[in-house]
This record gives sequence, structure tokens and C-alpha cells, in this order.
Amino acid sequence: MSNHNNTDQNKMGMTALALMIFTSVYGFANIALSFFNMGYSAIPYFVLSALLYFIPFSLIIAEMAQAFRNDHGGIYTWMERSVGIKWAFTGIFMWWISYVVWMVGKATNMWIPLSFGIFGKNIFTDANVMSWTGLKSSQFFGIIGIIFMIYTTYIAIKGIKGISKVASIGGIAVIALNIILFLGGVIVLMFKGLSFGETNFNLFQSPNPNFGTPVAALGFLVYSIFAFGGMEASGGLVDNVKDKRSYLGGLAFAGAIISIGYAIGVFLVGTFTNWNEVMAATDHNGEALVNYATVTYVVIGQLGLTLGKVFNMSNPEILQNIFSRFSGFGMFFAYVGAFFTLVYAPLKQMIDGTPEELWPYGIGKDDEVTRTPKKALIMQATFVVIMIGLVAFGGSGAEKFFATLQGMTNIAMTLPYIFISYAYIQFLKNDSIEKPFTVLSRNKSFGIFAGWIVTLVVAFANIFSVMDLNGTDAGIFGINIPGVYDEFIIGPILFSIISYLIVHHYENKRKK
Repeated sequence: MSNHNNTDQNKMGMTALALMIFTSVYGFANIALSFFNMGYSAIPYFVLSALLYFIPFSLIIAEMAQAFRNDHGGIYTWMERSVGIKWAFTGIFMWWISYVVWMVGKATNMWIPLSFGIFGKNIFTDANVMSWTGLKSSQFFGIIGIIFMIYTTYIAIKGIKGISKVASIGGIAVIALNIILFLGGVIVLMFKGLSFGETNFNLFQSPNPNFGTPVAALGFLVYSIFAFGGMEASGGLVDNVKDKRSYLGGLAFAGAIISIGYAIGVFLVGTFTNWNEVMAATDHNGEALVNYATVTYVVIGQLGLTLGKVFNMSNPEILQNIFSRFSGFGMFFAYVGAFFTLVYAPLKQMIDGTPEELWPYGIGKDDEVTRTPKKALIMQATFVVIMIGLVAFGGSGAEKFFATLQGMTNIAMTLPYIFISYAYIQFLKNDSIEKPFTVLSRNKSFGIFAGWIVTLVVAFANIFSVMDLNGTDAGIFGINIPGVYDEFIIGPILFSIISYLIVHHYENKRKK
């Protein structure tokens, strides 16, 4: 009896689990991005995403993690045992690709926060970069991104050490940014009220013309789902929680505090940021001052400026500058830490989870000298470098370039959820698989219904976000499919073909 109590004492309670999920999911930059896209109309989407995606998907992950807790290979094993090798490999390949796309984005735009950290503003405007180098800013960032990717891969091949320190500095800075936003926003609200910032409290209409139509606004659903991303890890925590009730309570509590946190964050940004004056601002060349890469630093700088005015400072721009610089350094260190980790960890999980023989050219083997998946890391770097080249030199302005990267990342990161939720539906239909942890599937029909809800919500969110109803997309490298943003759909199609060919090659080899 006493042993049982000791093991229980080492397990997490409801609050500890909720906080753990909160820190792995809640992203500070999502608040600024959401306000930039939707203004106050972002708020209902976070509530909708929590109810239709975050909470049911967390339970799906938990049920499958428990059923296959003795197997190695993570999400690959779940999908392979539930559906089959082709589905499982395509799913995990897409999951890994989502991090590749994230790397393409971060390798090229993480230099903007560094610029804010050093100079208090983005010095890498198209006009500036053109005058220094004769290149467009998107091409300049592409070249820097390629060099950085090659360098991090070189470090990763040798084995990563000391990266966690950089990541922890960034983590502390991001926590501090959250505290600054919430405390600062409350102070502004107390002193000035809503009249100082975004007076148009409209929950159903975005001030951003790009999200003005109902279909475009529904496309924002993929952003709000992306804001809840990263909780796949929470499924593996079931064993570390005291009991089922604590797990469910922690999950619901985390879902509530994350969605309410995002909603309050967006609301507070509106207390010191007038969308039309700040988000739609342009410089003397007519170039947009705010885009997906700069919005976080502009928002924090705007908070500093507003607080400076609240405190009657003679020069409130000083506080604006300090806040912008702090957010720039904080986000830069967070990105560097995350980049070094994500160059290695997702690839390693995919290689370890899948059969070694599945990979051609010995890619699935660890190098005998470095003990790291050297060939796989080189393959990944080649992939990233080619993608950076395609996006950076595919012909688009800086604003379009960053919007493309953001859209590609959101879609790539959310697509694997469709593979997992569909595998869950098949998992419930397979009575030969033991199911030790049941919540949604306590009633099998309800479990299947919940699986379809998650699958369809994520699928529709992605469909709406790739639709080009205004015909504004010029295509990429001469390819232009009417009605869709080509760069968003070409990637998933191409990667599906690659994953199919890898599995096809493996199955033919096994037949021989």
C-alpha cells in the first residue's frame, strides 16, 4: 500500500499537467499575428478551435498513446498499426516536413527580430536591402537562410551540446514578454480605457481586407488551430498523471486557459493598438511597415509607446524603443534555440520510428563515427536549401514572401493532424487493438464521430486557407492553378508523391 502511495506522489496532479501543456502550446507571437489578421474577430475562433479541435484531439492522442505505450516509434506506430504502412509513413513524413517548412520560414525571417534587438526597428526593408546588395529582401534573406541551415546541420551532425542554454534564455524572455503584455495592457485599460486604442469592438468582421470575406475569415481557422499546435506531446503524459480524472481536468483546464489567454491577449493588444493606424501603416516608400515577420515587435513597441504616454514621459518613444529591442532579442534567442533542437529531434524520431530498410541509400542508419543520422541530416539540409531557394527566388515582394512562408508553415503543421485523427477512427474500428484508456471512445460511435469532427475541421480549415477567391495569386515559377494559392498546395502534393515512392520502393524490396 505504501509503495502505491509513493508512486502516486511522483505523479502530476491536474494543475501541474495543465501548466505543462500550457507552456508547450501557448505561443506569444500567435496573439500579435491573430490581431494583425483579424483584429478582435480573432477571439471567437480561439474558443471554436479549443472546443472542436484542441480538447478532442488531445483525448485522441491520449487514447492512442496508452494503447501503444509499450511500442517505440510514437505517432508512426499508432498510424501503422491502425491503418497501414503507406498511411503511417505519409503521415509521419508530412509531420517531419512540417518542421522542414518551419525551418524554411525561420531560417529566413529570424534575422528581423535580431534587427529589432540591435536597432529597435526592421532595417531589412526592400529599399534598404536593394541599396546595400542590389537584391530584393526576400532573396537576401534566402541567401542568409541557406548559410544558416548549412551551419546548423554541420553542428547537428557532430552532436548537439549547449543548445539548451540558448533555448532557455529565449524561453525566459518569451515568458517575460507575456507578463509585459498582460500587465501593460491592464495598466493602459485602467488609465485610458478602450477609447485609446481599437475602439471598433467587432467580433465578426476583420479590419484586415485580406480576411474581409467570410471564406477568407474561415481560412483563419487554420491559424487558430496552429496556435493550439504542439500538444501531441501531452498524450504521452497519461502515465505521469495521478488518475484519469486529473488528466481530463488538466486537459480541460489547459484548453480553457490557453483559449482565454489568447482571447484576452488579443483584447489587450486592441487597447493600445489602433488597427488602421498601426497595422496598416506604410513607410515613405509605400512599403508596409507591418508584416508576418515584424508584427510581434511592432505590437510590443506600441505597448511601450502607449505606456510612455500613460506615465506622461516627455519622450515616450524611448520606452517604445526599449520594448521593441527586448522583444527582438527575446524572440531571436527563442528561435535560435528552437531551430537547433528542431533540426535534429523530429528527423531523429522519424528515422528511429520507421524501419531502417524503408530508407534508400542508407539514410536510415546512424553514422558509425558521429552516432548521428548524418545522411538523413544532409538529406534534410538539401531539402531545406532547395525550398528556401524556390520561395526566395520564386518572384514575390517582401510582404508576399513572409505571408507565403507563414501560410506554408500553418498548413504543413496542421496537415499531419488529419492523418492522426483518421487513424484514430480506424483504431476504434479495430477490435483486436486493446484500448486501456477510453474517454471519447467509451461510446464507440461517439468516438468515431469525434474523430470525424476533428478530421473535417482541420481539413476544411486548410481548404479555406488555400483558396484564392480574388484571383490575386500570380503562381510560382510560371505554375498558376486558378482558385488556389499554388505555393501552398504544390508542397503537400510533391511530398505525398515522394513518401509514396519511398514506401513503394521499400515494399518492392521486401517482395524480392
